[in-house]
Amino acid sequence: MLVHLSISQFALVEHLELELKAGMTTITGETGAGKSILLGALGLALGNRIDGNIVRNGAEKADISATFIISDKIIKWLDNHDYPIEDDTCILRRVVTQEGRSRGYINGRNASATELKALANQLIDIHGQYAHQSLMQKDAPRKLLDNYANTRGLCLKTKQSFQAWQEKLKQKNNLQEDSAEQQAQRQLLTYQVQELDSLQLVANEVAELETELKRLSNADAIMLSGQQALTLCADGSSGDASSSSASSQDSALQQVQQAIQELDQIDDDNDVLKESREFLNQAQIQLVEANEALQNYIDKVEINPQRLQQIDQRLGAIFDLARKHQVRAEELYDKWQELSDKLNALNFSDDDMEALIQQVSELEQAYLKLALQLSKKRHKAAGKLDKEVNTHFEALALGNARLQTEIQSDQKQAYSHGIDDIDLLVQTNPGMPMGQLCKVASGGELSRISLAIQVVTARTSNIPSLIFDEVDVGIGGGTAERVGRLLNQLGQHSQVLCVTHQPQVAAQAQNHLQVSKISGDEQTFTNIRTLDNTQRTEEIARMLGGVEITQHTLDHAQEMLAMSNG
Repeated sequence: MLVHLSISQFALVEHLELELKAGMTTITGETGAGKSILLGALGLALGNRIDGNIVRNGAEKADISATFIISDKIIKWLDNHDYPIEDDTCILRRVVTQEGRSRGYINGRNASATELKALANQLIDIHGQYAHQSLMQKDAPRKLLDNYANTRGLCLKTKQSFQAWQEKLKQKNNLQEDSAEQQAQRQLLTYQVQELDSLQLVANEVAELETELKRLSNADAIMLSGQQALTLCADGSSGDASSSSASSQDSALQQVQQAIQELDQIDDDNDVLKESREFLNQAQIQLVEANEALQNYIDKVEINPQRLQQIDQRLGAIFDLARKHQVRAEELYDKWQELSDKLNALNFSDDDMEALIQQVSELEQAYLKLALQLSKKRHKAAGKLDKEVNTHFEALALGNARLQTEIQSDQKQAYSHGIDDIDLLVQTNPGMPMGQLCKVASGGELSRISLAIQVVTARTSNIPSLIFDEVDVGIGGGTAERVGRLLNQLGQHSQVLCVTHQPQVAAQAQNHLQVSKISGDEQTFTNIRTLDNTQRTEEIARMLGGVEITQHTLDHAQEMLAMSNG
């Protein structure tokens, strides 16, 4: 639910911090005081379109943020959309400059107005004769009925079954529409793959061949340098070449051995001398190991012109095909695999097609079974919903109006949400035909019909906060009191914010906010404050009696509050 609203430099509001509570909260004030400013600011934070210059005169930018306590469902949404998660709260923020540019944020991270609205639609619902209501949206009647019928689990299964069916159906259709272009593609792929097959490439082959080519090309120089290095490292027993050269020059190993012998002649326990002797012993070991490793390397070096020619030809063929496919030589193996996979995907046999057709049929039947179950539950719930909603119409001054949930089912018109097209129809006067809610009902009627529906579906609604903007327009005192009672009843299950001019509605709330306008010599400010019991009595008395508050209106206001609290 909405727990905090911060408004800065918006329209007539300089700065406002508003704490909001659970239950029913009423918002009152004189006409023109700025009640619409409060809803306008909240609407911006929820992702609504910027309408005109809303930044306070003299300020650089307006800044509005709304803080909600959220459910696990919203936490999952934030996680799926890579937004930070801060315990059980979520902050929607909008900053608008004087030039009309805006930036949105969700928990401090940049968000588009579309993302703000997508999240806000799950957090709060605004109802009013001038507001875009959720009931007017195309999918709203279906979602409302599914929530009421508690079919969310079955809806999810139906959707998943539909997606599996459509994916397999698309695969089948693609194969059946084997056009001339696809045949040409198959022919090209067949030629390319066969050409690459003839090379019989191996992963990482190019790098290994280039290394071997380099070794074979320099075999003479490698062997000469290697033998000289062995001569310099090894003693006279290391090989013939080493022995022949050692006569003119002692090897490094011999020199180290001689140094060790000389140090052994020194009779001194000096630590520096011990350290030098240790270093020489290590050098002797490392020279022996280096000699063995070098000898092993030289033994593997061969002068093989025939192998050199084979590698050169192999690399030439690989580089030629790599240029042809516009890839690097080391990427040609992956290209071969890619083209082979594409060709395999096109080479379905008749048996494969028959199996695919069977799979499509089975998936379609599985979907239709779920969709029919879902449709049956919807039809059953629709009659019950209509009956419950219609019982509230008389109390809401809707006369003999009647709501009917229309469900048109057609197995040939399959969707992810089932086979049903659902709409809300209303008859506002006896003898008149049923018509779509959005086309038949007036603004005030829409608000009150929506109120009746929300009261009935409150226990199954996923929207934790509801705002009703002047739902009492055009109704009298007795009806207004019944509207207030319905809003109070709704506030037991959801957070309800209600903008009203009717004292009978305001008296039913648990919390009361008053909007007032303060005019100075040069500037005008809108202020909102939370009223205590005494202030509530005075505000309701003002709503009852106008500008001049008498003892009679005060007594009447106290009586109304006492009755609502009782």
